[in-house]
Order: sequence, then structure tokens, then C-alpha cells
Amino acid sequence: MKLFTRYNRINLLSTVIIFLLASGAFYFLLKYVLISQVDEDLKIEQHEIEIYSGKYAKLPEALPVKDQKVSFVPINSAKSKRVFSTVKGAEKGEREEEAFRQIVFSIKVNDQWYEVTVAKSLEGTDDMMRSIIVITVLTILLILITSFIINRILLTRLWQPFYHTLGITQAFKLGQKQLATFPATKIDEFAVMNNTLEQFINKAENDYQLLKEFTENASHELQTPLAVIRSKLDLLVQDENLSEEQSKAVQGANDSLQKLSRLNQSLLLLSKIENRQFSETSQIQFKSLIEEKLDQFRELWLDKGITTSVSLENITITMNRELAEILLNNLFSNATRHTGINSTIRVSLTNLQFVISNPAMFGTLDNNRLFNRFYKAGQSSDNNGLGLSIVQKIATVSGYFVQYRFINNQHEFSLLFS
Repeated sequence: MKLFTRYNRINLLSTVIIFLLASGAFYFLLKYVLISQVDEDLKIEQHEIEIYSGKYAKLPEALPVKDQKVSFVPINSAKSKRVFSTVKGAEKGEREEEAFRQIVFSIKVNDQWYEVTVAKSLEGTDDMMRSIIVITVLTILLILITSFIINRILLTRLWQPFYHTLGITQAFKLGQKQLATFPATKIDEFAVMNNTLEQFINKAENDYQLLKEFTENASHELQTPLAVIRSKLDLLVQDENLSEEQSKAVQGANDSLQKLSRLNQSLLLLSKIENRQFSETSQIQFKSLIEEKLDQFRELWLDKGITTSVSLENITITMNRELAEILLNNLFSNATRHTGINSTIRVSLTNLQFVISNPAMFGTLDNNRLFNRFYKAGQSSDNNGLGLSIVQKIATVSGYFVQYRFINNQHEFSLLFS
């Protein structure tokens, strides 16, 4: 849920609650005021009846008056005090009942007590209250609608710099040698945010470039001493005066040197891929390239008793050919390394994806760490743990996506083209 949508909901909900409470309070206050006014009119009527009776020693004639009823009933004794009440009744000649406000009091005329009831219709009062309530409700609705429209338009415009900044941040990628620049804004909070993000991103980009340059330089500079060490070890291996123990030590050192050389080459390759030094792309007949790689690995697979199940469609992809060969080499090498003897490697190619699968020897792999550098799934092997990381980098820079699944005790790697 977007922030201004949540704000609008909270704002509208609180406004509605406040208006409802205020409307309820207004209704009861208005009703109290109007009833009090009618009660004052009834008191005046009582006062006039008392004055007339005192002056003329008789009760006034109960003339029919619209919206008012007066009645006199003889009683044996005086009532203690007057009583106000609201009752339902119908005027003479009408069937529909309506609300009346009445006052009941006692008066003595010529030694006879009478109970006097004066009732005034509340129809006008009720009509006025209904009109006021309708006007109030319509006003509330108008205010809510206006507030919603204004808030939506205003908040959308106010938050535009934020979404602009968010778009620039999402589009930014480390390693593109471009500094992040955010547009100026008159809103102080967004200006502070843009300035902070700009400093943070640009520092991260500079640090990344420094680290990448260090990796490139270190990998490049290691080539010469590695070559020198390799040549010295080759000379030692050819020395006939070495004892068996010394020969094993030299061979162990040579094996470690080979691992170090492969590691250096892999890191250098990753650096080149991240630097997009393989920028030239072309249309590749992917089926033909896969068949070439199958021929290259077939002899190795025969030695391990590995068979293949191949299903290839004739498709063309856009990719750097050298990177495509490295990707296939790493995937086939990975499958070979983790497939037991007398097993089957399955390879398929469609216009949607390239899939290679092999039986699992050690269960499923950790999908969260699988493509991390130096991840080896806990098994002991001569690989440096960079093969799948290189595969993912190649897929990413080529605009494709690599995916791993564990299905029916099979490792399945897919290169998705769309």
C-alpha cells in the first residue's frame, strides 16, 4: 500500500469519526435548545392562563389553535408542581400521529382545582432538525470528497520528487562508472534525503571502483610470478637427484600452484565480465555450440561411464561467443564433477530455455548461496567455487537469467531466455 493511500485512509477515517461525533453532539444540543424554546413558550401559556383566571375568575375558553391543544380537567386537589413531557398524538380531524410537547399544571378557579394541559406540536421543530441534519450531512460529504480530491492531487505532487529519487536509485547499478545525480527540490526533507543518498551512492561507486581496480591489478600482476614459480617447479621435477619424498613435495606444490593459477584466472575473468569488456555480441547458433561442447566432453564422460540424453531445438541467441563458450564449459564441468559413474546427464534446448540436469550425489544445494563466490556445497573438490558465480554473471550481462531447481533427486540448471 502506498504511503499517501494509507494517509488518505487514516485521514478520511479520522475525519468521518470526528464529524459523526460532532454531528451527534450538534443534534442533541440543537434538540435540547429547540425543546427548551418550546418549554419557554409553554411557560408563557401557563402564565397567561393564570393571569386570565385570576382576573376574570374563570378559565379561558379552549379555542382550537393550529399546532396547539389546551384542555382543562377538574381534580380534587392541587398537584405539587408542573410537569413537562413529550407525547404522541393526533390533531383534531387528522389520523397521523405526531409529537407534542406538553406542560401539565394545576390551577384553582372558584374553589375548584383544575388540571391544565397545554400541548404544542413539535412538527415544525422536527422539520427544522431534519433540515439542519440533512444540510450538515451534505456538508460533511462535500468536505470529505473535497478533502479526498485535494489530498490526492496535493500529495501526488508533493511526493513526486520522492518517486523520482526512488526511480533513479532503482535504476542505478554499481560498476557503470556513473555518479548518481538527483534533481533539486524545494521540500527540505526530500532535499536532505537526496543529498544523503547522493553522497552514499557516489561513495559506494568510488569504493567499488577502487576494489575492482585492486582485483584487476592483483590478478594481472600475479600472472608473472606464477609463471616464474611454475617454470622453477618444472625444472625441479626434471631433476633426477630428487628423492621420492622431495618429488612428492614438489608435485604437491605444483598442484597448489595450478589451483592458485585457476583461481587467479577465474577472478580475472569475473572482473572482465563485470567491467563489460566482452561488449561485442553476435547471433549465435546455440544448438551448434552446444553440440561442439558435447563432443569435447564426450570422451571424459565415456571414461566415467556417463551417458547423455540430448534434445535440442535449432535456435539463435544474441550473446558474446566467448562468454557463451565459458558458460557452457562451466555448466558441463559442474555437471560432470557432481555426477557419479554410470549416470545420465540430460541436456535440452528450446526457444525458451537451455536446461542441463544430472543426478545428485549429495542432496540439494543451497539456493540462497549457490551463485555466491567460493561456495562449494561442503564437498571436497579441486574447484575454486567460482564456476557458478561466473555462469550467473555471464547470464546477467547477456540479459538472461540462470535458475537452479532440485527435482526428483536431480540438479537442474536452466538458462532462461525470456
